[in-house]
Amino acid sequence: MRERSVDETLPPDPPVGVAGALLTLRHALADPLSAAGLKLELLDRRLAAVSPEGPALADRVRGAKGDLAAAGRLIDLLPRLASIADEAPAEASIGDLCRVAGIRLEENEASRSGLLLRRLASLDALRFLAGLLRSRDPEGTPPRARAEAAPERVSLRMEAPDGCEETRLDRLFALPRDGERSEELFLARAGVESDGGRLEVVEREGRLVALLSWPRAAKQGKAGEPA
Repeated sequence: MRERSVDETLPPDPPVGVAGALLTLRHALADPLSAAGLKLELLDRRLAAVSPEGPALADRVRGAKGDLAAAGRLIDLLPRLASIADEAPAEASIGDLCRVAGIRLEENEASRSGLLLRRLASLDALRFLAGLLRSRDPEGTPPRARAEAAPERVSLRMEAPDGCEETRLDRLFALPRDGERSEELFLARAGVESDGGRLEVVEREGRLVALLSWPRAAKQGKAGEPA
């Protein structure tokens, strides 16, 4: 057995728990899906070249290829979900996160309230929502944001500055869909919900509004136990 040098960098430990399970699932599904896609590609070419029933069968093959492509996009989300699950929550505030994410927020008691959040996942969610709600005018006016406090939760309301294009809100989070927006929105909600939070996108007076909320961080007692 080869002896390790004292200066040799050890490989990082693989993720465990939910993150490890998601990565294992991704690897288990990716190879069979890729092999099936290659076989369908070959079948599509042969049907187009030699089969008298080529057009009808080719349409079915192309439909199956589209289904495999959609499944592949879903599988590609698993590593990102794993990174969310693997991140350790730490104390943060909405004001701090909005400041780092470049979102203007009036400072108040709610914006300073302590929350236990996955910082990177929360920042990714806030940055995506800010881009989603940003005005389409040349200046790109950012969304209006306001934090509010309740006895057990802290909420953040982000409102687009102008009217929104026609959107089916009941399908906004649904997967799979064409385009990256629904996938990023799905990941944003996954990041928020991983900390016990909630994320909704609704329409108010013709404007898109993102409603987020998280539970307050539990106060610690003398022995580190929740008070």
